[in-house]
Amino acid sequence: HDWAVDPGHSGCVFRIKHANASWFLGTFDSVKGKVTLDPSAPEKGSVELIIATESVDSNDKQRDGHLMSPDFFNGKENPDITFQSTKIQANGKDLEVTGKLSMAGKNKTITIPVAFVGEGEFRGARRGYMTTFAVKRSDFGMTYGVKQNVLGDDVHLTVSLELVQPK
Repeated sequence: HDWAVDPGHSGCVFRIKHANASWFLGTFDSVKGKVTLDPSAPEKGSVELIIATESVDSNDKQRDGHLMSPDFFNGKENPDITFQSTKIQANGKDLEVTGKLSMAGKNKTITIPVAFVGEGEFRGARRGYMTTFAVKRSDFGMTYGVKQNVLGDDVHLTVSLELVQPK
């Protein structure tokens, strides 16, 4: 079963510790991709996600510009954050997905827990999935502010996907 990510009903929220004091929240407003998934045989499926780095929204245009600079995403050379699965395992209706995360010109294999949220019908069949996981930004060459304890190294990402079957 082929599914498309519905970009109008999918999103990515991130949080990072600022000044070791509080969690700072931001979003990526462009989440696209495709998923091949048969719920009765998820191990045969695949997930491909594309998040546009320029869609970062930290509620401050100057900071968004800094996030696009070589200190962080180096957005001109790396316009997308991508995830390509290499293995999917079922855990009931939930999934454990392993794949290659590419960000800021670096690649890392990660395994993430993916919760099945629900299924419905609205202009076609729909399924929902959500994951929350953390990555070390230093693994992707983004060390700005880590030593000074201005910005944490761990970035927590929540990705919510609404999948729709293409017509």
